[in-house]
This record gives sequence, C-alpha cells and structure tokens, in this order.
Amino acid sequence: MFPKLKKKLSRAWLFLSDFKPILLSHHPNCEKYSKHVYHLGKYKLCIGCFTLYPTIVLTIIFTLLFIELKVENIVIIFNVSFLFFTPLILNILGFTKYKFLKVFSKISLGIGIGLYVIAVFSLPFHPIFKILTLFEINMYIGIIAYIRAKHIKKDCAQCDFQGDWDNCPGMKPIRDKLYQHGFRHKTPKSA
Repeated sequence: MFPKLKKKLSRAWLFLSDFKPILLSHHPNCEKYSKHVYHLGKYKLCIGCFTLYPTIVLTIIFTLLFIELKVENIVIIFNVSFLFFTPLILNILGFTKYKFLKVFSKISLGIGIGLYVIAVFSLPFHPIFKILTLFEINMYIGIIAYIRAKHIKKDCAQCDFQGDWDNCPGMKPIRDKLYQHGFRHKTPKSA
C-alpha cells in the first residue's frame, strides 16, 4: 500500500515541479502578462491570488478581533459584504487591465468574501444552509475565473504564437516537461 502511495505522491510532486515556472504566477511566462503579476526578484506572483486570499484571511481575522458577533452586527456584516462585490463590474467591463484597478478589485472582493464567510458561519442557521450559501462565493470566483480565461485566450490570440503553447517561449519549457514526464501526450497533426 505504501509504495503505491509513495509513487502517487512522487508523481504529484513531479507534476507540480513541471509547473514551477508558473506555479505562483498562474499566467504564461511572457512579457504580455507582466502586468498580471507582482515581480519580487526572480519570482512572479499572481496579482489576483496574492491579493485576494491574504485579504480574505486578514478580513476574517480583523473582524473576529474587533467586531462583536451579535446577531444585529452579523446581519449588517452580511449585507455590507455585498457592497464589496461591486468591483466585479470592473472585471466584466475589462477595466482591470490597469494594475491599480485590478489590485483594488481584488482587495475589495477579498474584504467582501471575508465578511460574507464570517456572517454565514455566525448566523444561527442550519449547517446545510450555511454550506449552500457558501456556494454563492463559488459563483463570484467562477465569474472571475471565466473572465480571466477569456482574457488569457484573447491576449494569446494577439501574440505571434496565437496560443500555440507547444511553441510559445513562455509555455514551451513547461509543455515539454509535461510531455517528457507523460502528463500530456502529443496528438498527431491531421494532414
């Protein structure tokens, strides 16, 4: 049993190591995406992830430390959380191509999600209702992921490589490793 588990963990580690160049940035490793990441020395960190998730955690911590969680406050927190989701409009309208607005949008969304999570878990409702209510967060995150995927496709379509990641200098090293380690298989080109 343990050798199988060890082999699976080894494969998972190898898979992650193949993605190492973009593991923290989540974007193709090219100049077109330099405004989508924070540059910290040789590391590139996704603006969305490295702004959104820490903001969620900090919002939850500060809310728990500084706000008394009585029912009246929880209801206010729940309602106010939705105001922080309004910058999603910036994503939908494409204004988050400006780094400042992208960061602002992620901070606002992180605060909204943090407040929403606190409110949902603090309200005196049945746990099933709480879990179902948290699916709304997935909807917001899903909208952002969909918009991000469309923008990546659009940016790649405007490039000389036209989204051909097997030849794109920003993705080719990653794809080559995935082929080499058997995580991807080349499909024969049709004649």
